Amino acid sequence: MRKTGGSRNGGRRASMFYRFYLIKPPKNANADKLAEELIGIRDVEEVFVTDGDYGFLVKARFFSDREPDDACRYIESRLTGSYGKITSHYQYTK
Repeated sequence: MRKTGGSRNGGRRASMFYRFYLIKPPKNANADKLAEELIGIRDVEEVFVTDGDYGFLVKARFFSDREPDDACRYIESRLTGSYGKITSHYQYTK
């Protein structure tokens, strides 16, 4: 197992992190159109259409010296429904 991602011990180098947005889209939203708009945002790497309480999982990349403001601004201004966010400081891969 290999750990990748940021250092939380105050290193000088800008570390890459991921923020995941859990989005409940507006009622009767076109899932394909909304997914295309979300994937077009600069920091967004992946968009998943999901079942359950939320309809979309959006993965945005950012560096320790800059938050994924474009993604957050779009979600807050265009998708006034509810959303949650999770920040990942480390990533484990096989």
